[in-house]
Amino acid sequence: MTPEMTSLRPDDGYQRWHHLARQANHTGRPVDVGVLATFTTDLLNELLPLAGQRHGLDLTVRPTPFGQVEQALWDEASPVCVAPPRYVVLAGSVADLLPEDFTGADPGAAERLVAEAVDRWTALWTRAAALRTQVIQLGFAPPAVDPLGAVSWRTARSSSAVVHEVNTQLAARAGAGVRFVDVARLAAHVGLSRWWDARCWYRVRQPFAMDALPWLAAAIAEAIAVDAGATRRCVVVDLDNTLWGGVVGQDGLDGIVLRDGPDGEAYRDFQRYLRGLASHGIVLAVCSKNDPELAEQAIAQAPGMVLRRSDFAALQCGWEPKSRQLLSLARRLRLGLDAMVFVDDNPAECAEVAAALPEVAVVHLSGGPSTFPAAVASVPGLAPGRGAADTERARSYAALAKAEELRGQFRDIAEHLRSLDMRATTTTVDRSTLPRVAELVGKTNQFNLTTRRRSEAELAAMLDDGSTFAACLRLRDRFADHGLVGVVLATIDGDMAELDTLLLSCRVIGRTAERNLVAEAGRWARARGARRLVGRYIPTERNSLVRDLYGELGFRLCHESADGVRTYEYRLDDGVPPPSPYVTSTEVVHAD
Repeated sequence: MTPEMTSLRPDDGYQRWHHLARQANHTGRPVDVGVLATFTTDLLNELLPLAGQRHGLDLTVRPTPFGQVEQALWDEASPVCVAPPRYVVLAGSVADLLPEDFTGADPGAAERLVAEAVDRWTALWTRAAALRTQVIQLGFAPPAVDPLGAVSWRTARSSSAVVHEVNTQLAARAGAGVRFVDVARLAAHVGLSRWWDARCWYRVRQPFAMDALPWLAAAIAEAIAVDAGATRRCVVVDLDNTLWGGVVGQDGLDGIVLRDGPDGEAYRDFQRYLRGLASHGIVLAVCSKNDPELAEQAIAQAPGMVLRRSDFAALQCGWEPKSRQLLSLARRLRLGLDAMVFVDDNPAECAEVAAALPEVAVVHLSGGPSTFPAAVASVPGLAPGRGAADTERARSYAALAKAEELRGQFRDIAEHLRSLDMRATTTTVDRSTLPRVAELVGKTNQFNLTTRRRSEAELAAMLDDGSTFAACLRLRDRFADHGLVGVVLATIDGDMAELDTLLLSCRVIGRTAERNLVAEAGRWARARGARRLVGRYIPTERNSLVRDLYGELGFRLCHESADGVRTYEYRLDDGVPPPSPYVTSTEVVHAD
């Protein structure tokens, strides 16, 4: 990606996006996307591949003539039905919700319109699920001009109220297989008067102004990236002139700017923003050229601090180049560099990291502290989670760092593993665990034997297939509950069962928990008459770590192709692969 594309923002406007879109190369993880809309999307479609590249995705857009939404999904001969894309974007406009004669005078008209709209779009979701394609549902922007003016938002029968209620109900119903894009919020952020351009609507049937298109393209790509796991999960911050004003080594704890005045308040609000990220699953860490003891002391004792030591998974302080410190953090936290966001006020430090580690997203805090939250929020793919599992994940990284610190105290790895007091719960995947399973399948790279990517909709369809075993593993140790960290998918055909997917979160690599997943798959297969359990290793740039895993688990290598794909087999006649001797299974729930 060129420097121009790296710094690209939605508010740069349509002309710049259009210019760069024509120069964009097709690089990144390939993803095909069908765009089904009731309006013209030609100009939007041109920007989507560029928006995808900001997340490392190569989006291939498959357009459909506007107004052919139902036909594309229901006609068995349509391209969408013949070869369903991994994602379909479903999009309508306010004109689809409000007939020309709607005035709000009829008390029941608004309720009927809402019900009809919700029924229409959710029926399309059901059809998409049958095609095993993931839905990206665009919400609706309210009309830029409402006859009721300033009171329209609080008048139940107004045009704006109808749009708001449709959005509310669609967002509430969007479960497995549907990602809802809040277009109304985007329009409010940009400004309704700038989001809508009547000339575009009447001339080309496009319900957005030209400069609104980059915002919409970026939001669609973000939704796909979140579903595909192409997200940033760790924010690494500097200390001096980033979390507080001044240099603690020179100014002392009482001399830094944090308590008083406009700047002090702004620094505290930035810390509150970072704490909000951490509470929703984003890992926080420190990378600072500072004395380690002084940094610890400042975080613990500086007057006005909002963040505490417990909010950070790790602190990396010293006098090495920041790029080396980030590499050390990545190893300690077992995170890929492409999962990290580096935040610093020093342009020289930012330039050094950007040159040495291009995978890291670098945020140079060039303005005053009041601009810091918006600067970090603008990073593509920095997507906080939505549930308890995300909070568990943040705590898990901190526990991982503690465990790594203690590792050197033991004589060998076996003693270290026993000291962790690990307990696993293995259950079959259901609708409650499906979103987290889909996230792991979409983003896990290092400990992933096949790296087969499947959307939430595809996985949901597999759950309904009686020949598929889908199980997930939760792991806890004496430091933390790491949450749902492992997945195995297996299929059966006659006397052979195949491990379609076997993966573990990077947080628990080296814990041997994968043995429990393989053991459960083996029990399931043997109970259904399978005599062989087959596993494949498909090499990628990131998964060489598990190249020899099946051999270590007692499988026999049967074949290795020229491109490095290995096929292994485990004979089930005499039993199943044994679970880990270091992980206690507290509960195992089998498929029926």
